[in-house]
Amino acid sequence: MRRVMTQSEMIRWSNPETILVATNLLEEDTFMNHAIDQARPGRARVLLVHLIPGSTSMTETNCEIPVLPPSSVIRSAKARLDDIARDFMREGIECDPIVLTGLAEEEIPRLVNSRSVDRVIIADRNASGVARLIAGSVVDELIATLEVPVCVIGRQVIPKRACGTPFERILMATSIHRESSLLANFANTLAEFNHSHLTLLHVLENADTSSRESKLARDTAREMLYALLPDEAMRRRQPFLLISEGDPATAILNEARSMSVDLVILGSPRPSMVSQLTGPSVAHRVIAESHCPVMHLRLHSPNANEQILELTGAETMPAYY
Repeated sequence: MRRVMTQSEMIRWSNPETILVATNLLEEDTFMNHAIDQARPGRARVLLVHLIPGSTSMTETNCEIPVLPPSSVIRSAKARLDDIARDFMREGIECDPIVLTGLAEEEIPRLVNSRSVDRVIIADRNASGVARLIAGSVVDELIATLEVPVCVIGRQVIPKRACGTPFERILMATSIHRESSLLANFANTLAEFNHSHLTLLHVLENADTSSRESKLARDTAREMLYALLPDEAMRRRQPFLLISEGDPATAILNEARSMSVDLVILGSPRPSMVSQLTGPSVAHRVIAESHCPVMHLRLHSPNANEQILELTGAETMPAYY
């Protein structure tokens, strides 16, 4: 069953009271500076979380039992977290350093639910290509399962520039699917809270079309983007509507850089069986190459029947990004 997001959730996610910042304690200052800038406007409480992977051993009865890491490892991690937490507190931000053991894709969702977290910030430090296929990605797991927005600070993200808001310019990219109005509502609410300039982007993958057909497609796409906006957006600072053509990931990255945006917003359902088998998605590429943070919002998960239809070609599923 598809979950419907409420307006109160949109407001909480745009002006979070609690932000979970997941760290491996190896990120550069850029990561923490972006996290501080996101927590500062609403004085959100930060849960600074470090996960120490657990291990298991086999008993004589072939049962696995968890093996806890040495206490010295936990103490060292806690001391480092305390140092980082002081950087947040010097900015007037309450920060709770938390050391957990286990798998991030299991422990972080549990903490998000138990502490009513409104946003998760994490660095994308995972491998790509074959290494990603073998080892998987914590970022992939979190953006596929968490109900709250996940803001990913990729390897190419540049240091935060000085401005009055963490998101002065926001770019929301959408393939205009059936859940795009929810994504546009969230992007508009976030932009209003931050007094941001919001741009809605749709990329046409037209190939070998005439100029007349291209103009018709662009006009139609612009009307569809306009229809996504909530009525209140028309009465305030109206977002800019942008239509581009070509490869979606390349177009999103090019537009983000040309406009010097501070945040890219993407939304998609849980990756389907097909998308997991056919290589990196648009979201993967944008996260990996973006010069600014990428905030991802999971909209809904296709059910088993939808995935079967996609595999058999009985129904064409929309391209999500």
